[in-house]
Amino acid sequence: MPEPSVASVDEQLDAERTESIQDQRAERILAQTAALLAQRGDEQAIALLVDVQSVTIDSTSEVMRRESVFLPDVEGGIWGTETIYRQEAVLEVEDHLVLRFTDEICGRIAETLSYVAARNGREDVVSVRARPALPEIDPDWRTALGAHLTLDRPVNQARHERAGGPHPVEDGLTFGSTQELRVYRALKRLQASFPPEDTISIAPLPGVYLRAGHTWSPDVLVLGWGRALIVETDGPHHRSPRRYVDDRNRDLQWQRCGVPVIRLAVEDLQDGDALDTRLREEIVRHLRRTG
Repeated sequence: MPEPSVASVDEQLDAERTESIQDQRAERILAQTAALLAQRGDEQAIALLVDVQSVTIDSTSEVMRRESVFLPDVEGGIWGTETIYRQEAVLEVEDHLVLRFTDEICGRIAETLSYVAARNGREDVVSVRARPALPEIDPDWRTALGAHLTLDRPVNQARHERAGGPHPVEDGLTFGSTQELRVYRALKRLQASFPPEDTISIAPLPGVYLRAGHTWSPDVLVLGWGRALIVETDGPHHRSPRRYVDDRNRDLQWQRCGVPVIRLAVEDLQDGDALDTRLREEIVRHLRRTG
């Protein structure tokens, strides 16, 4: 097989860099759109946007304008016409969320997104639509999915919220990641340390419908002494500016229900003793009645 030429390798690298820049700009446009909608109080749109996994800007078949361009590659160079097509923002979401992006909601989002896109040098973005995101696939997906089918059916609503592929299962409950499972096990140890008549309940990934008009699944909902606490496990992707804003918006929704939220960085989960101590402190502080 012939080795790729230096020119072809350079072209591929240039194409990858261009694609990366475009993806970053699209992500910035979406983040600024969400932030602006939050300022305007459109909680229904925000509740949907926080669950968007990625965004791309694609061409439509609708002609926006035609421009005269000089084509230097033709011998002697000639003037030609370039057709500029209208663009749309395509939002990748979990399959069961697509129907929530109604024409009316997409229209509201598009109105703000078009303004934001123009401020970012993209005056041609005029519409928004949602489509199902492709699930992440395990390299040995046949074995993984086969094993998944033989497991006892999980009893929590995580099977609806996290249907993108195999996930850890324990006690008949599904978890979004091994880190979430580690937190669950720590909470079980804490649960066992309380007397049977004075303990806590642990609900991983429950489906909860909030007034914002969306169904969310917190990583873990802890119930005890007539109170509730949400425990979220944050991986590195939670540190991006857009995800930070999304997380704060989610936390605000729970706080409006009187439910506090604590967030654990995955780096802090390695030390089991420290994790147990942190969770005990948070449980006592937020759930235990005093006096």
